[in-house]
Amino acid sequence: MEQKSSSGWKFFALLFGALLAGLAALYIYKQQNPEYDPWEEPWENSSSPVDLGIAKKAAVQETEDDEDEAEESAE
Repeated sequence: MEQKSSSGWKFFALLFGALLAGLAALYIYKQQNPEYDPWEEPWENSSSPVDLGIAKKAAVQETEDDEDEAEESAE
């Protein structure tokens, strides 16, 4: 009887060990392969976390252009 109950904790210990090893491997993988290149200039890649505000400036410029066109067509 004693040997049958010991196989249960071994299973859970192996399962926990495999899960822990998988998480460690994922952490190491993410460290070695970041989603963006930290040495890359911000304007070279759109995945860079640095926001240059270019998209906001372009949106404001488009809005101003649309308003100007609307005023000219109304006159």
